[in-house]
Amino acid sequence: MPRVSVIMPVFNAEAYLVKAIDSVLRQTFGDFELLLLEDGSVDRSAEIARHAAEQDSRVVLMNGDHRGVVHQRNTGVRLAQGELIAMMDSDDISLPNRFCSQLSYLDSHPECCAVGTQVKRIDEDGLAIDEWHLPEQHEEIDEYHMAGRGGAIVNPSVMMRKSAVVEAGGYRTGYDSAEDYDLLLRLGEVGRLANLPQVLLCYRLHAKSLTFARAVYQRQMTRKALEEAWTRRRRPGPLPAPILELRAPSEDELMWSWALSAFAARNFETTRNQARKLLRKHPGELRRWALLGAACLGPVAHYLKRVLPYRIGPYRAQGGMV
Repeated sequence: MPRVSVIMPVFNAEAYLVKAIDSVLRQTFGDFELLLLEDGSVDRSAEIARHAAEQDSRVVLMNGDHRGVVHQRNTGVRLAQGELIAMMDSDDISLPNRFCSQLSYLDSHPECCAVGTQVKRIDEDGLAIDEWHLPEQHEEIDEYHMAGRGGAIVNPSVMMRKSAVVEAGGYRTGYDSAEDYDLLLRLGEVGRLANLPQVLLCYRLHAKSLTFARAVYQRQMTRKALEEAWTRRRRPGPLPAPILELRAPSEDELMWSWALSAFAARNFETTRNQARKLLRKHPGELRRWALLGAACLGPVAHYLKRVLPYRIGPYRAQGGMV
């Protein structure tokens, strides 16, 4: 039996699926099975997944009707033959040393039940936006989650002990869009959590991602999972205040945010890429030209931004850019 089972739900992911699968198959650690849970796609995803299964015996394709990502992840957990489960999304990219690094950590830290990694955020074209530097120690990760803030471990970067996932109850239906946050809260009650210090996953951001399409519902489910965790743990005092702004960001807002985050991280090619897309939508808007101009100036504009009080646009970036 393989040591690691990689679970990848697949739904209408033809644009990115080949690269996601290849990133798993090119891992330096090779004793794994890749479970492709095809969720009734209407594009070429099933064909791509079938071809991968025909080319590599480690790839196992499971076809089914559209049941959603929670159902597919739980199906993967149930079918997994490995003692360790590595999660993976069909639009992300695992760097070659990811599995080897996580396996080494779990082998040397038997008290740890789930370990993630630092991540590089990339845009829909695969260009670097910035890097997320996440807490590495259990106490900080768990307190971050108990403050109502998901994402201290990025789900497609995590490797977990199957026994711990089963003990915690797996991904729960009724928490769609926040099922990974809900599971990590419960895993933090049966073992320790960790993040490796290395960037080992490229996390793709695009406007069609469920993370953005269901932003309001996700925050509601996050709150539900948090309330239950506080009850289970008998935490004293009131819960942290909820996020006041419950609305899904527009595509323009997302693109502005990614452009500004990339500019702050000095990834000027990415900024230019997003600025051109913004301009194609509204070519008469001056601030979009200003964004493109700043991206073309690159280091010069970056320096001027540090010494002059001007703004490129109205949307604040993840890193507190402009």
